[in-house]
Amino acid sequence: MYTKHFGLTEEPFSIAANPRFLYMSASHREALGHLLYGIGSDSGFVLLTGEVGTGKTTVCRCLLQQLPENTEVAYILNPKVSAIEMLGGICDEIGVAYPASSNSIKELVDAINRHLLRRHADGKQTVVIIDEAQNLSFDVLEQLRLLTNLETDERKLLRIILIGQPELATMLASPELKQVEQRITARYYLKPLQRSEIGAYVSHRLAVAGRRKVIFPPRILPKLYAKTRGIPRLINVICDRAMLGAYVNSQTRVNSQVLNKAAEEVQGRPGRPGWLIPGTVLASVLLVGVATAAVYFYENPGRIPGLLMPSSAVTLADRLPLRNAVPEIDESRDVSDEMEAQQQAPVVQTDWPEQLQPGKDNLLIAQKALFQQWGLVLPNNTAEPCAKAETAGLRCFSGVGNLGSIIGIDRPAILTLVDSVGQQYHATLLAIVDKHATIAFSHGVETVSIDALEARWRGQYQLLWRMSPQGYATVRPGRRGKDVSWLTTQLIAAGIDTIKVRSIYDAGVVEAVKIFQRDRGLVTDGIAGRQTLMRLSSQVDKSVPKLSDQGAG
Repeated sequence: MYTKHFGLTEEPFSIAANPRFLYMSASHREALGHLLYGIGSDSGFVLLTGEVGTGKTTVCRCLLQQLPENTEVAYILNPKVSAIEMLGGICDEIGVAYPASSNSIKELVDAINRHLLRRHADGKQTVVIIDEAQNLSFDVLEQLRLLTNLETDERKLLRIILIGQPELATMLASPELKQVEQRITARYYLKPLQRSEIGAYVSHRLAVAGRRKVIFPPRILPKLYAKTRGIPRLINVICDRAMLGAYVNSQTRVNSQVLNKAAEEVQGRPGRPGWLIPGTVLASVLLVGVATAAVYFYENPGRIPGLLMPSSAVTLADRLPLRNAVPEIDESRDVSDEMEAQQQAPVVQTDWPEQLQPGKDNLLIAQKALFQQWGLVLPNNTAEPCAKAETAGLRCFSGVGNLGSIIGIDRPAILTLVDSVGQQYHATLLAIVDKHATIAFSHGVETVSIDALEARWRGQYQLLWRMSPQGYATVRPGRRGKDVSWLTTQLIAAGIDTIKVRSIYDAGVVEAVKIFQRDRGLVTDGIAGRQTLMRLSSQVDKSVPKLSDQGAG
């Protein structure tokens, strides 16, 4: 309704799970790291808890994007079922056939076990993700624990991720569920946004929706935080209602009166704390959010964001004059507002460059810098940079993680950063030495502190990696030929001394790959997938540019 009034292309604060509006805070990145670690280890249960609306579903979406290619997922949205119904739901999700009239738990467990053993023989793993897990009954949790007993002599066949509200952790701490609680190998409590993150969150969503001018002045952001306690979903609901109120009053910015009225309408009565939402509003928000996420996962299984998307051509020599990346301010803003906004604005790291080139051309500049690190030239008129990379034996990869995951892969990457008002731009990470990072910005190369980088980065990265000699992104057991000879040569060069060069991907090669994966904290499935090949080439291939190379940049 109000999008045209504010010059927007779409609603910026919809509670629908739109991945383009994803804002990864430091807490979200930590949560994702814990989940990935839990899946990568030989674990039974992984636990993620957090208050309603903190973004647990967002983290789950990122997790699905980061799962290895050999992973199948059963995503359970309604856990308030009996043990038999839960087992049947898992069977339905992973494609296990069973009699529709079966009321036998043993029959269902046996069918799941046979399926897991076949998947294990094929080099695949299975993950069960249960959302709203605080609704699980004790009987169902106990049955899930028994499922984690399914294993071979080497590893567990099933990993279970429980996602729920804080009462889930309390429930698991009860004596009746002691055995379940002891099998949780990774857990994380997802916190709301911090006060300092509110401005960047709001500006980020507005920028994605096409807004360049200020709608929520910095002076009212502390009030927004006080009314929401940093809960992203509640921020969305109140901001959406506030923009509607500003539109009705023919205002181009939200003031304190409009924000207070919006919060009152959403929360039910004046002065009510932000976390006490009426049950009907809360139920509606949850149903819409979960349903939208379910549709997205169904229609886009394993979707990974596109890398190196084409943009208009510019060169480093003739790019546009540099401008400060600050929002355009309405001329109606008075001097007192300006002074107050400067005092309330988030503190910018002093060692972060002030000159940032706005617009879409900084992506192409970042792409050029990344290709240059690999000794390649990316022409200005390149329509598909990823296709250009494949002609050189490279492949594009996009992911979400933290600096630990980037350092582990140890190669240059394009980072999606945000400026002080939440505007997105791209820059290329060239090197990390001690507590400093060397980054190629659109205006040149600069060195910044790791703390400053983490304050600007929301976890999205894009990189290039080298495929096998035959152009495969995954080398699997049973394969023969040059790829296997190359793989075993790489493993020997990486220090794996239990194997000799061979041309058949047999049990010996599988075990050697597992040793390499285990030593580097990867999923120990014995399959040389993209994560394994990336880590392997980073260690032994001298032609791969590395972040740890102090001469980078």
